Amino acid sequence: MNKKMKFGFSILGLAFGVSAALSGCAPKVTKTSSSALPPAKTPAAAAAPAPQAQPSQVKKEPSYMKEYPWLANYDIQSNSNNIHFAFDKSILTRADKMTLKKDAIYLKYNPGVAIQIQGNCDRRGSEAYNLALGWRRANAAEAFLEDLGVASNRLKTISYGKEKPLCKAHTEVCYAKNRRDHFAVVK
Repeated sequence: MNKKMKFGFSILGLAFGVSAALSGCAPKVTKTSSSALPPAKTPAAAAAPAPQAQPSQVKKEPSYMKEYPWLANYDIQSNSNNIHFAFDKSILTRADKMTLKKDAIYLKYNPGVAIQIQGNCDRRGSEAYNLALGWRRANAAEAFLEDLGVASNRLKTISYGKEKPLCKAHTEVCYAKNRRDHFAVVK
């Protein structure tokens, strides 16, 4: 190859590199002679490429986080996640169903988690009556979660009756706090 052709190819490669840089794309590496390129004037430290994160080290956000960003901080065991019942009832309210729908979404995207639904009552009534009422409350939540597609082997129920009150005062507000289902992760 003569000098004119080498020079022409060098200019052509340089033109492609400039057009790629101006268009925002990374330039393709073209082989040119070293005599056509100007000497590098950058210090050795600046010329070294910055270390790149390996693909396996980059933590990729799960795709469901775009649709359910609240799942990142969701605590199924939190007392704020309890569902509450009216006096002497085991019927789920609209608010309870919304909480249980969030629980079902959480369980869907956390397949290794199993929960225990703990039925609780206020202190009024006999121990035997409150144990039975606690079971009805826990089973109501379990049935709703199963209807939403949560596998029954991931749900356990227990009744504590009036054994585990959140609040010990003898007021209606306190009684209402104690009439609840609480969720505990068992696996």
